[in-house]
Amino acid sequence: MPVPQTPARMPRKLLRDQIFDTLLDAIVSGDLVAGEPISDKQLETWLGASRTPIREAVNRLAGMGLIEVLPQRGTRIAPLDPIRFAEEMEMLGVVYSAAVREAVALLTDADRARIAELHATVSRTREALERARIVDALMSVFIDRYRNTLIQRIRERSVPHVTRMITARPGALDATDTSAALDALASAAAAGDADAAAHAVSAYFTAGVASVMARDAAETAAMTVTEDESA
Repeated sequence: MPVPQTPARMPRKLLRDQIFDTLLDAIVSGDLVAGEPISDKQLETWLGASRTPIREAVNRLAGMGLIEVLPQRGTRIAPLDPIRFAEEMEMLGVVYSAAVREAVALLTDADRARIAELHATVSRTREALERARIVDALMSVFIDRYRNTLIQRIRERSVPHVTRMITARPGALDATDTSAALDALASAAAAGDADAAAHAVSAYFTAGVASVMARDAAETAAMTVTEDESA
C-alpha cells in the first residue's frame, strides 16, 4: 500500500509501560508502602486502566523483586530487605567500578565539567535521597559515555532497590561516610586516572553498604533493649 502522507501519531509509550513507570515510581517513593497488599481491582480504580496491562506491569515488577505474587495469598509490595540492599549496592559497586575504569579515557571536556558540577552540588547537599539522585546523575556521565547495554540493564534493575531503601530510611546513608569517595572520584576523573576513579567508585559503594548496615544493626539492638525492658 502507498505510504500515507499525513504523519502518524504514535503514542510515546505503550499503556503497559506507562503503568509500569507509575507503579515503579510509587514503590520507590514509598507511596505504595513496603509489605502492603494490593489487588488488581484497586490498581484498576487508581490507574483507570484494564486488568491486562496492569497485570503485565505487575509481573514485570515481580521479576525485578519489587512486587511479590504469593500463590493463594494475593499480591503485595515487596518488604524492605537490608540484605537485598547490600547485595544490590555491592553489585553496582563492581559493575560501576569496571565501567568507570573504561569510561575515564573516553570522557570529553563537557563530561568532566559536568562531573565537577555534580560533585560540587552533592558536596553541598546533606539530604540523603537528593544526594542519591545527584550521585546517580554523576555515575550516569560515565555509564552513558561507556555505552554498555548490559550495564544499563543491571542498573535499571538494581537502582530502584537502592533508592527505595534510602527513601524509607533517609538517615541510614550518612553523607560523611561517602563524601571522601566522591571527592576522590571527581579528582581522579579530572586527572584522567582511570584506576583511581574505579577505586573511588568501589569505595563509595562499600562505604554506603557499611553505613546502612551499621544503622540497621543499631536500630535492631535498640529494639531488642526496649523489648527486654518492657518484658
